Amino acid sequence: MASLVGAVAFLPFLRGTVSGASLYFRDLALYFLPLRRLALDGLRSGELRFWNPYLHEGVPLSLPAVGYPVDLLQLLRPDEAGISLVLALHVPLAAVGFYALARGLLEAPASAAAGGALVYALGGFVLSTVNLYVYLEAAAWAPLVVLVLARAMTSGSARAVAGAALAVGIALTTTGVEIVAQAVAVGLVLGLRPARDTSAETGSSPRGGRPVRALGGAGAALTLGSLLAAPVLVLLASQLGGSVRSQGFETDVVLAHSVHPFTLVQVVVAGLYGNLANLAGEWWGQNFFPRGFPYILSLYLGPAALALAGVGATVRHALRWRLVLLGLAGLVLCVGRWAGLAAAVDALPALSAFRYPVKAFFTVHLALALLVALGLSHLASAECRWWARLATGAGALGGLLTLAPLLPHVAPASVDAFAAAFFPPGFDPGTRTVLLHRVLVDAAIGGAVALAVAAVAGLAHRRTLPSSRAALLVVAMVAADLLRAGSGLNPMVDGSFFRPSPELAAELGFLRKGRVFTCSFDESRGYREARAARGAAHETWTFQVALETLTPAFNVPLRVSTALSPDLTMLVPEDRVLSPADATCHDLETILPRLRRAGVHAIVSVDPLAHPALEPRGILFPGRLAPLRVHLYRLRAPLPLVRVASGVVPVEGAPETGGAPGRVVGRRAGTDRLEIEVQADAPATLVVRDGWASGWRAWVDGAPTPVRPVDGRHRGVAVPAGASGVVMRYRPPHLVPSLVTSAVALVVLVGLLRRRRPGPTAGRPPTG
Repeated sequence: MASLVGAVAFLPFLRGTVSGASLYFRDLALYFLPLRRLALDGLRSGELRFWNPYLHEGVPLSLPAVGYPVDLLQLLRPDEAGISLVLALHVPLAAVGFYALARGLLEAPASAAAGGALVYALGGFVLSTVNLYVYLEAAAWAPLVVLVLARAMTSGSARAVAGAALAVGIALTTTGVEIVAQAVAVGLVLGLRPARDTSAETGSSPRGGRPVRALGGAGAALTLGSLLAAPVLVLLASQLGGSVRSQGFETDVVLAHSVHPFTLVQVVVAGLYGNLANLAGEWWGQNFFPRGFPYILSLYLGPAALALAGVGATVRHALRWRLVLLGLAGLVLCVGRWAGLAAAVDALPALSAFRYPVKAFFTVHLALALLVALGLSHLASAECRWWARLATGAGALGGLLTLAPLLPHVAPASVDAFAAAFFPPGFDPGTRTVLLHRVLVDAAIGGAVALAVAAVAGLAHRRTLPSSRAALLVVAMVAADLLRAGSGLNPMVDGSFFRPSPELAAELGFLRKGRVFTCSFDESRGYREARAARGAAHETWTFQVALETLTPAFNVPLRVSTALSPDLTMLVPEDRVLSPADATCHDLETILPRLRRAGVHAIVSVDPLAHPALEPRGILFPGRLAPLRVHLYRLRAPLPLVRVASGVVPVEGAPETGGAPGRVVGRRAGTDRLEIEVQADAPATLVVRDGWASGWRAWVDGAPTPVRPVDGRHRGVAVPAGASGVVMRYRPPHLVPSLVTSAVALVVLVGLLRRRRPGPTAGRPPTG
């Protein structure tokens, strides 16, 4: 059954992966895939990369090739299609993990565990995390984390603690910390058992130590798991500490992407806000999301699954109320600002490091999936009353939703008032009518599935249909509904999507000579006009624009170095962040000094630029972007990326003027290693316009030499007069101690796994 569940969960990706297509939507193409390519290419060539010289003047690589062990499978095919395949396999992994959770924790029969597993893996939240990469990987391991952590608390055995530590450690290496934290919280709540009387006959007092021992076992597992993942956690902490995120966010930013109460309707209406693949013409959710589209693409579970969860919430089970309360707690958190959490963020500054309360819907999603499995467990028991409850709940929900298309005819004034309130101002009335009709039809389809489930439940209630067959039919219908709703959440493209146009490829030689600055295209007049001219543009075109304009991180696979960005996703150091207004190049005079200090020699812009410092190089007309044009400029008198500065450069700054007391006679570069031959007329400072970080070390003629920050952001090394050979190498701070810590934790883990439970003759009397 577990294999079947995994196979069904992979169906959304089957056609694409067979044809060699790749996932691309949103953060996958903009962030994760380019960085994975950089790390994997290095590993295949024998280079373990921790530094990314192509983004933001050089930053630590946020997704190194080693860390999360499952990602090493991507070495078998380190292109976008291969990376996508390994990522997509985490959806069936999530299903199989939940199947084990339902079987082990709820003791659910196979059909019930399968139903809950498919709801979990194919539900909107988990499928939405595919484009968020690390959150999908964390969600795949979350059910196992819950299971083994609960077992460690109830059993207390060394092996149970070791198993929980291993699962927690692997989950933490995904770096999807917010999801792992929620899984740990759920495991703690479900695993904690109340103290019990030792003996009613002897009249002894209750065993008060059980909760303490349970929490002790959980603490040991979490501590050991964290130590196992120490290298990854240390890397993550060092990157966060050096970025703008370490300063925290304003309350409005923290609570952005709070789930609007109306958005909760999406749990039963998949297409509530239209088509995400066409934001310009078929999406009307701009009023509900800060940037016009959601962070989590879908919350859909379907009315049939919700009715099953309702049955699970009414059965007699030790964990029923805990699951209900967990779901409600997650709901309050994900509603965020609408639940008054702004005061909590203001009162607790630590919360300012975390964004997007919608992530807390994971707890709701997990709790509802467990309630589905619990409900199916009782339905399979052949008790008629449970089938009657399902028939009532599914019939009521299904009946209401199937009548939705009649609303414009039955209550046209109410529908018009709704549309006026919820559609963006100025939305075309004709398009509005069409989209609203689609939403109502989508609601009716989900309702029809619920009615079909209600019909099956009615047959089972009358014993016309055996409960076992009825349960399987219900599971199949729920899975079919989820596959229908989730089919468009993760579109795929062929390999040509990631290759630059011939026009851009012809300029790569010039672009690689220095550092490039890309004017943000999404607010440019040329982009808006071109998009309007295309009509209903598919979002793939927008991603193609990002690639052709070298928008970070599309520049990474092309090995073109960029400087400065308004993007916070990349863990950008504070001094390398521009305001969105500056990034659009509306005031070029203001940012030109920063561009020069960053070693920029070329500027790419959609809109034409006019400035004495810029020399037009040409206009690119990539056919895939028609009618958009891309302007390319050379910055006159660019500063070199590597230079020799007079004297010993101060830590806080370096003069850009003055004589050059030497020259660079040779250079050989890698990502984490730089070898330079210098000829200096007098003691001087070798300045490299690449990011400074505490992990950089230098040797001058084999002698260790301090690496100092120059101009606050670049690297400088003192060199003597004459010819010198300089070697710079980057290793993340505290990497070696964290590796030692992880190795020691692994030894402890193996010892716990090899430890045998004492038998009857070894310290315990035999039991009857």
